[in-house]
Amino acid sequence: MTDKTDSVYCSATFYDKVKADRFFECVSPLFGKDQQVAVRGVCKIPKFSKELTLYINDVNLAEAVYRQDTAEDKRVELHLHSRMSTMDGLTDVTRAFQTAKRFGHKALAITDHGVVQAFPEAAKASKKTGVKAIFGVEGYLLPDTDLVDMDVTFVVFDIETTGLKPEHCDIIEIGAVKIRDGEIIDRFQTFINGGVVIPPNITALTGITNDMIADAPPLRDVLERFAAFCNGCCLVAHNAKFDVGFIHHHSEKYGIVFDEPYADTLMLARYLLHDLQNHKLDTICEHFSISLENHHRAIDDAAATGDVFLKFLDMLRTLHVTTLPVHRPAPVGEGNTGKKHRQKTNHIILLAKTQAGMKNLYRLISYSHLDYFRTRPTIPKSLLSIYRDGLIVGSACEQGELYQAIVHGADEAQVRSIAEWYDFLEIQPLGNNAFMVREQIVSDDEALRNINRRIVDLGKELGKPVAATGDVHFLDPEDAAFRKILMYKLGFSDADQQAPLYFKTTDEMLEEFAYLGAEEAHRVVVETPNMIADLCDELKPFPDGTHAPEIPNASQELHDMAVNEAHRIYGDPLPDVVQGRLDRELKSIIGNGYASLYLMAQRLVHKSLSDGYLVGSRGSVGSSFVATMAGITEVNPLQPHYICPNCKHSEFDVVCPESDCGVDLPNKNCPICGTKYEKKGYEIPFEVFLGFKGDKTPDIDLNFSGEYQPVAHKYVEEMFGVGHAFRAGTISGLAERKAFECIYHYMEETGRTLRKAEMERLCKGCLNVKVTTGQHPGGIVIVPKDDDILDYTPVQYPADKKDKNTITTHFDFHAMDDRLVKLDILGHDDPTALRMLEDITGLNPRSIPLDDPDTMRLFSSTESLGIDLSGLECTVGSLGVPEFGTGFVRGVLESTKPSTMEELVRISGLTHGTDVWLNNAEPLVTNKIAKLSEVLCTRDDIMTYLIAHGMDASLSFKIMESVRKGRGLTPEMEQALIDGNIPAWFIDSCHKIKYMFPRGHAVAYVTMAFRIAYYKVHYPLAFYAVYFSVRADAFDVTLASGGPEKVLAAIKELDKNSQTKEPAEKKRDKEIQTILEVVYEMNLRGIALLPVDIYRSEATKFLIEGNALRPPFNSIPGVGDNAAVSMVEKRGTERFVSVEDFQTRTGANSGVVGALEQNGCFDALPKENQISLFSLD
Repeated sequence: MTDKTDSVYCSATFYDKVKADRFFECVSPLFGKDQQVAVRGVCKIPKFSKELTLYINDVNLAEAVYRQDTAEDKRVELHLHSRMSTMDGLTDVTRAFQTAKRFGHKALAITDHGVVQAFPEAAKASKKTGVKAIFGVEGYLLPDTDLVDMDVTFVVFDIETTGLKPEHCDIIEIGAVKIRDGEIIDRFQTFINGGVVIPPNITALTGITNDMIADAPPLRDVLERFAAFCNGCCLVAHNAKFDVGFIHHHSEKYGIVFDEPYADTLMLARYLLHDLQNHKLDTICEHFSISLENHHRAIDDAAATGDVFLKFLDMLRTLHVTTLPVHRPAPVGEGNTGKKHRQKTNHIILLAKTQAGMKNLYRLISYSHLDYFRTRPTIPKSLLSIYRDGLIVGSACEQGELYQAIVHGADEAQVRSIAEWYDFLEIQPLGNNAFMVREQIVSDDEALRNINRRIVDLGKELGKPVAATGDVHFLDPEDAAFRKILMYKLGFSDADQQAPLYFKTTDEMLEEFAYLGAEEAHRVVVETPNMIADLCDELKPFPDGTHAPEIPNASQELHDMAVNEAHRIYGDPLPDVVQGRLDRELKSIIGNGYASLYLMAQRLVHKSLSDGYLVGSRGSVGSSFVATMAGITEVNPLQPHYICPNCKHSEFDVVCPESDCGVDLPNKNCPICGTKYEKKGYEIPFEVFLGFKGDKTPDIDLNFSGEYQPVAHKYVEEMFGVGHAFRAGTISGLAERKAFECIYHYMEETGRTLRKAEMERLCKGCLNVKVTTGQHPGGIVIVPKDDDILDYTPVQYPADKKDKNTITTHFDFHAMDDRLVKLDILGHDDPTALRMLEDITGLNPRSIPLDDPDTMRLFSSTESLGIDLSGLECTVGSLGVPEFGTGFVRGVLESTKPSTMEELVRISGLTHGTDVWLNNAEPLVTNKIAKLSEVLCTRDDIMTYLIAHGMDASLSFKIMESVRKGRGLTPEMEQALIDGNIPAWFIDSCHKIKYMFPRGHAVAYVTMAFRIAYYKVHYPLAFYAVYFSVRADAFDVTLASGGPEKVLAAIKELDKNSQTKEPAEKKRDKEIQTILEVVYEMNLRGIALLPVDIYRSEATKFLIEGNALRPPFNSIPGVGDNAAVSMVEKRGTERFVSVEDFQTRTGANSGVVGALEQNGCFDALPKENQISLFSLD
């Protein structure tokens, strides 16, 4: 419990369970999130915790006291940072909108530092509260250019030179065209005789010979004429820095002044033609179908560049641009010194006024992250000038261009010029900038007031609105404590002196600016912000509805594919059950526009299978029979049934006691032709995948082999084209452990001691502040062919790292659920393992019988292995079997003793969900309240159970969706269940569940696991060789050698010592322990582990030798994968004569050689090439 200055634990002690239950029944509703209560009790420090604790005598609900905005005319906050401002903003977006609603504010702007990642949450909060969301950003403006009107006269020119550096090379030709009002009005062309010999390579490039320049005028005359030609014009060139650099360098020698501004068509091309492969002049001319003859001749290049420039001017006008970004030449003597320096950026506020402005904002954010990221995402002024349409540009805080100019004493003309460029000017409370007084940047508070007064006066003089903003970083005044902790972690020495950057009421802001006078204060605090808010349309961060890509003729292709495969399996005509399910699904899939999505997945799976890698399905795609017939998933969702592979006779009217898995049906022969029936079907309703009305966005998740995943990703990009397939972005916030680290750092730095209760409160306040971004391990977001990714999200590199191979969505991929289709192309070990097992054994995993009794017994005993694992306190044989090998799942297996595929599927659901087995289904089964076949194991169970008990199908689906996402039951849902006589245990289970697996996913996982388990039972050498090669990254040969007794001792030692270790070490020990358990089991089955051999061992794969395994080099601690691969590649076929010879030939470093030596790999080799006589026998 907290009063937001400190916190204490509360406790209540009872010796009577009935009284305790009654107390908590009455009191627990009072302790909801942010609930305000009055507690009476006694404070003590208990011996066991030594933490001040309030022992409760009574609790009463207190009247909630929240800050209110009581002003008659309300303000609007136009400058607020959410938790998406990396390690800086603490404001919860949803709570900010709730506060704005409570204050009576009609709008609220989100302006995070350099990002717009809070937009999706802001849109939801706006819709829920009715407070208009203004979507913006506080960007980092790079002042790279000035601006000129686009109706001036331009001189587009090009030069040819004898080399690349003006200090050492000469100009041999200048060509130019003069353009006014879109027409060429004059031309300039001349060769130049600079008294130099043209190098042969330049003649080859340009076609200009020494004879051609022999009678040409000297450089000084040409430059004087060219200066006169260009006088009063704006210069234009392609890669202008090169051409202008030469002109300026040589002009300075003769005292000729060239001070005209210049525009660069290369820069414009990068801004306007971002998708071109490159931005060379010939590439751009080809794009525009502009003739470029005699490329690398100045006059021809100038004419072509002129035509390109006119195209760019037309494009700019369509973007409502009226000014052109230009560079100003450096004053004489201040040209290129050869030294690189990083330009200072200024803060700037950009607010989206229209939907077109929103797209331009996304474009600017994308450019800033992809092309102009310099420790932070910067926005060049030249770029903003082009994509300013639909945006409102504000001057920002004290780090803004205008404020900085005033502080640093810029002249009046410069200050006015800066201010004129903005749409509105900002002023902020004195407390925001108090640090400037402390650091003696300004003299006192009055100096800060004078700066704000100057900005207000500028606004009046220039007709620019001036708005007072709060630069909000946290919601309430007391929340400054959270930001203080983050600032200390970031190394700010003044972190204790937090500025009051909280969300202020109207009266608080009016008081802040009272020195302007009541009328002016009201204007800047209330009138102007409201006026700006009114200028902004009601916008959305992305379009409504789902936008799926379309493949030509997808509907017909999918229909034919599914029907043909159904006929191949079930014959023609199809059984009624098959035909009915097929028709129903195809109608929903095609009718809702998802045929293309199915075909994408089908093509991906088909390619992987063609390349020899199985694909496992994830998620609920196993609910779709069309997906099965299209080859997307192996899971057959029909009811359990028999089908004859020969004559196609089928039986659907079959009974499978306590199982919905066709695999569990008894074996049976076809009564028509005598062929053994195939057993199919897992009883999975299609609606789990697409909903009853097809209104649930499908998500097709696929598990590819980890080593095949990059091929699959590349194939998706090829399928949809550049700019239409992006990796799904993720956003990582401050986690609990890291938050506590920040708090401990704060305590160390300040010497303060905090109660644990207060530390927990502070930790919660710091949680989820953005730390970095990343990428989903397999998610690919697909943009429809006719759409632009910027209609939905900006794009960026993950983790602010410039990796040209990976561009992600700027928004977290969850934020765009139900908007864009996401393919989950995940890397998984199972397909890799099965490929290796097939290569070793020659047995196709798809031919493995899923009802093999020996394999099934593996999940309930060790009988199939013929060993006793009591040394590990384990009674089942599932060690090393994916999804069933962990201690937790083995415990469930030991409790339930499964003997059918149905039970394995249900156990898979129970153990992959969150709060589904422990403290939920487990006590129900243990106490015999419900059977394993009855408890909620997968999300499908909820819907099918409720429908079977008479509940409305649509409501049943909604309840399933709510529960499986961890949202529990709404009061209305719970009442409907009570009215439907649904058992109390069922309702209680629904409240506890945080996440549930779909049945189709469970079936797919169990199918893969059962196949691998089959190899374990029938091909043990292959199983262990593959398991250790694929899954045992932490394999330590020093602990795994020596036989079962030694291995068991190592396991117990790890278990004993791990209790005192740090979490990371403990996790590593647990991984090693898991591997050693499998080694122990392998040893008991009579399979030995051989030593690493410098001639025979592979780099990373275990080899089968007789009835033993030979470990690879990387199984030795200290030998990494790269070193291991290098040693195998370089060792050759000749035997080594010494350790020195080994090191020379393989290039192994001393650390690797030492590790090999410690493991006895060099026992038979002398250390050096020289042989001592005394070593000879």
